[in-house]
Amino acid sequence: MKEKKTTAKEEIIGQNESVIGKENASKDDNLKEYEEFTVAMALVDALPVLFFAGSGIIVSTALAGTGHTFWIVLTGALLITLGGFCKVLWKLLLGLDKGDVKVFNKVFVPFMAGGFFITLAGVIFGTFKKTICWASALKSVTSIPAVFFFILGFIGMGFMILYRKKYDRETFRTDAKKNWIAQFTNLFAQGMIFLGFLFAKLFK
Repeated sequence: MKEKKTTAKEEIIGQNESVIGKENASKDDNLKEYEEFTVAMALVDALPVLFFAGSGIIVSTALAGTGHTFWIVLTGALLITLGGFCKVLWKLLLGLDKGDVKVFNKVFVPFMAGGFFITLAGVIFGTFKKTICWASALKSVTSIPAVFFFILGFIGMGFMILYRKKYDRETFRTDAKKNWIAQFTNLFAQGMIFLGFLFAKLFK
């Protein structure tokens, strides 16, 4: 019997199918790393972002009328918030089995770092331009009960920093348990800071 010759076209098709099969297998293996990343995790992760956004709104309204200082600080706060929501969206898509959209995870650190830098620049600018009244601000944040919430918030942030330093970034990227611990710690910290700003505004 004559052996059926494989045409060049069939060889190319076979190679493509093999490559696609390997890519799909690789994607499946990659998603298995995130099996414990649930929708609930993403929703909980959204809470500290909302608290931070609330704090940003309070601070921004306090700076209303300060011109460039207001816009610089607001831009930084919005960038940080956007970075936080990108991370939430990344986890949400994983929880919904929609795939690992890496770009949402990768922009988190640049957005956060850039946002904090811009916010700090706005504060420095406002200080030099004397558009920020530090005496009034200090009086507000040290008022009772605001100061107690700020203390608790900064303690929470301290624990968060120490906890994150114990593990590398790759560990946090795939370990659901450590993500839960970090999220609840951050939730506590951001919640306390938000309440601090809220009471500082109410009782200034």
